[in-house]
Amino acid sequence: MTVIAGEGRVPILYGHHAMASPPHLTGYLARPDAVDPHPAVVITAGIEATNAVRTLARLVARHGFAAVVPPGTRTEFTAAVDALGGAWGEWSRRDRRAVIGIGLGSGWAIAIAEERGLPLVLLSPQPTPVRLTGPSAALVLGVDDVGAEDAGAGGHWVTYRGSGLGFWDDASPDYAEAPAADSRARLIGFLDRHLAVGAAA
Repeated sequence: MTVIAGEGRVPILYGHHAMASPPHLTGYLARPDAVDPHPAVVITAGIEATNAVRTLARLVARHGFAAVVPPGTRTEFTAAVDALGGAWGEWSRRDRRAVIGIGLGSGWAIAIAEERGLPLVLLSPQPTPVRLTGPSAALVLGVDDVGAEDAGAGGHWVTYRGSGLGFWDDASPDYAEAPAADSRARLIGFLDRHLAVGAAA
């Protein structure tokens, strides 16, 4: 597979992938098409993966990061985070992990990021207010800045006022091209800063 101009930096592999914990349900994996272990993220929307979430995983992968979307349970999400650089060490790195929480998956993402000390991105977090209390670096991309005062030292909030929750999803009636493009650029920039091989631990 080739990289289409504007879509990213590297060719990728993507498709269904067995998860890390029994009974080994199937999730979704997108990763660079190279043999080395990559910085990696786990994405949760708190439900089974939608087309929009799989598209986001492929975008992340095209920028050099492995992206896993586990089935919609907290157990599977936690097991996937812990498998990076461990059971999945052939294609992922333990020292370069992050989590992305979308919508109702925000609570799980906050909890595991703060427990493991991992960088965190929240996209259209629900419900609000969102409270970030740990030291993890965090980027919040939403339509409401309720709770921003609780973000702490690592939190950076970007609010797309006037947009609906699906502003980033091109299949949603809420889709808005300018906020979607801005949020994608900010998300990839955040991962570059916090997960790139040359980044500070």
